[in-house]
Amino acid sequence: MKNNSNCSEPAKNENDEIKCVTSVFTVFFEDPFWVGILEENYDQKDYMAKHIFGAEPSNSELIQFYIYELEKLKKIKISESKIETKKTSFKKSLNKSKKLQNKKNTGTKSQNLFQRALEEIMDMKKKERKIEEIINKDEKYKKKLEKKLGKKKGH
Repeated sequence: MKNNSNCSEPAKNENDEIKCVTSVFTVFFEDPFWVGILEENYDQKDYMAKHIFGAEPSNSELIQFYIYELEKLKKIKISESKIETKKTSFKKSLNKSKKLQNKKNTGTKSQNLFQRALEEIMDMKKKERKIEEIINKDEKYKKKLEKKLGKKKGH
């Protein structure tokens, strides 16, 4: 179950920026317990909290947790990020949401970060293999030249 909530705090002065809070609460099964992860972005900073449910929570238990317990979770600051608060047209936002839904990375932030790290490692290994292949080709060519020059020419 995922829950997204967006809200904005009105600016007190004309110079103040409008602050936006974006939060995602994801519940998933992590053997042997059901776990809830709260990912929140407030004031251009990312926060994360984790709650272990134990048995599979029903919808009513999730609603009660969301109403009464969610704010009591201890949130850990992950990083600072910039959020663009541009107004976009309805069609553009609809297309963007469709792209996000079709995207491979549908896990939590930590799972996505782990996946990106694995992809970077694979890219580095691929580059290393390419370099080794080029070096081996050069060595092979040099050996071939030596053999060719070593042969006697003429009859």
